[in-house]
Amino acid sequence: MTRGIFGTRIMAGLTTLFNVLALNLAMIVAALPLVTAPVAVIAASATLDQWRHDGEDRVIRQFVIEFRARWSVRATLGAGVPMAAAVLGLAEVRHFAPEATAAGRAGLTLGAVALFITLAALGYVFQLATDKPGRPPVGLWSASARLAVRNLLVAGPLAAIPIAGVVILAGRDPALLLLGLPVFLLHALKLTARAGLRKADTGLKSTKPS
Repeated sequence: MTRGIFGTRIMAGLTTLFNVLALNLAMIVAALPLVTAPVAVIAASATLDQWRHDGEDRVIRQFVIEFRARWSVRATLGAGVPMAAAVLGLAEVRHFAPEATAAGRAGLTLGAVALFITLAALGYVFQLATDKPGRPPVGLWSASARLAVRNLLVAGPLAAIPIAGVVILAGRDPALLLLGLPVFLLHALKLTARAGLRKADTGLKSTKPS
């Protein structure tokens, strides 16, 4: 009996690992044209939610369904602009980091603060875009920025640390991206965002008149 339970757990673990690697590969392939990367991330986010809530573990099938359903200019801009802002922010920080002048230090400080807030907002962007598809990009950015600033001391480090880890590992060996790093990063950002959204919902409910 113990052996049977142990074997069942092993099979469940292997199935989970296979699904993570399959979803990771699907997201990377769909994002290769770059312009499709925002929708690929949102589709993967929705697939993770379907897997978590409804037990839908046919991740490739679900990813294709979500990708087709969510493909739009709004979705591309909604998630794409913050993703591009994070990349540009990182480039600016790297540019100003060697500067020893006052202007260089000022640029580094401003760039680092903007990058920190952008990274803190990314998880909210992905989760809100998943929960409310078709939301106008400006409204999505505004809501995500407000949530990020409100929970900055928690959301900032919890977003920056896994992002930095993935960037460092991928920089050393890009092949590691195929081992699930992008899906792991997306999952970590979503966990932080869901905690912040629950906190915001609780705060709203507590302020409503009884």
